[in-house]
Amino acid sequence: MMTIKVSTPKLAFVCQELNAAKKFSINTIDWNYPMEIVTLHHEPNGPSSFKDTAVINMYSYFKGSEPQKDKIKHPIEQEGLTYIQEPNKPIYRYYNNGRYIKYQRFTASGELAVIDYFNESRQRFKREEYDLSGYVHSLMYMDLDTNKPKQHLYLRADGTCYMTKWYKNDGTTEKIVIFDEKENIVSVLYSENELARYFLSRLIKEADYLFMTSEIELYTTLKTLSVEYSSMYLGFIETNEMLENPEKEIGHLDAFVVPSLKRYHDIIKNTGPRTNIYYVSEEPFTRKRFVDKLIDQVPFNNQLKDMNVELLMAEWQSKSDLYLSSKVEFKGCIPPHSVGRHKMYWKLKNKKSGTESTFNAKVNSEEELIFTVSGTLRIHSVLDQLSTIELYLCSEWDNSFFASGVRITDSKEIPLSEQSISGWQVTLEKENNYLSVQTAEGFRRKLMKRLFVKK
Repeated sequence: MMTIKVSTPKLAFVCQELNAAKKFSINTIDWNYPMEIVTLHHEPNGPSSFKDTAVINMYSYFKGSEPQKDKIKHPIEQEGLTYIQEPNKPIYRYYNNGRYIKYQRFTASGELAVIDYFNESRQRFKREEYDLSGYVHSLMYMDLDTNKPKQHLYLRADGTCYMTKWYKNDGTTEKIVIFDEKENIVSVLYSENELARYFLSRLIKEADYLFMTSEIELYTTLKTLSVEYSSMYLGFIETNEMLENPEKEIGHLDAFVVPSLKRYHDIIKNTGPRTNIYYVSEEPFTRKRFVDKLIDQVPFNNQLKDMNVELLMAEWQSKSDLYLSSKVEFKGCIPPHSVGRHKMYWKLKNKKSGTESTFNAKVNSEEELIFTVSGTLRIHSVLDQLSTIELYLCSEWDNSFFASGVRITDSKEIPLSEQSISGWQVTLEKENNYLSVQTAEGFRRKLMKRLFVKK
């Protein structure tokens, strides 16, 4: 028998800023699992690693690796210029022969952070932003009327531009151009969302990833990418932000992590049992235990969308035992190594009392995603109130769960005989094209009720 090797994806937490990962202790050490942190905001002074976790920043990714650079010291005093310092602040305004020409702001530890340049009309026309090593990392040209950026250049330490952005009058992004080290245009984009998608898609093409996030806006972007790239897995961790309709989103998620046991049970109640929903408290030890399980499970997740159940045969084997045989067809697809990981069972539910019972469903044949199943259902197990008895076939298949009624295509398959069970009269009926069990009081039960009333 040939063994199919199952590869596990790389784990990465995607966030706008590194502080999000720090705040929720998401890193290699606290999770006891090798991972990466992917950040999207421009953080020129951000670290390349955090607690043994590689930090992949979008802007640093496009900038590329750079040689070690010597620190540049920028003095406050500048030849030929006079300045005024704002009281108790590292902010200086410079004048040349009486004309205000620039503004400089330093950090508390003395590194130059910003220079703003002004024209003869005292309008700001350019801004330079510096990293902690003293190099310009960002250059902005301003709209003279609004004092807002019109063009934003992101620079390497050698002064070459790796990305430029143009802005509309309302401040939204008009165009983004990405350059390589030789100033060749790599890509032209037209929104911040396009930029994030382009960056993340490049990572996906380099390796199989499980991208986890805790931000709704990023989740929306990642969800569209997971549809486009089958090699990408998607996860959401509820922290400050929660999914509004998890039962609708669960089909898109390979991993959904909630910090509350009540929240977990509420979701399972609506979605049915699934292997892609996890309750993980905020305790670091608990998180360490769940990551291995999560990573091992993700490759088995499928893309099943629906399950249809069609009645083949129904017969009473005794007064209360109903034998069913059905054809089951799934729509969607599964990875090859997930074949045979399904669990199917029958379920009866008393519509009025809510009482439920489940029974094993035997798989008699299987061809691709089409099955024939059978089983014996004990009707008396839910006969506690006069009501319609609903009948379902349920399937748990890793991250997918379905509960479907049994559709009737030929009414001749339904036995017409009426069964008597402990004073109840039970019949099979076709209701909205699906099989159901109807109950009524038998003669003995009616008689007993009358006697009780008389007493």
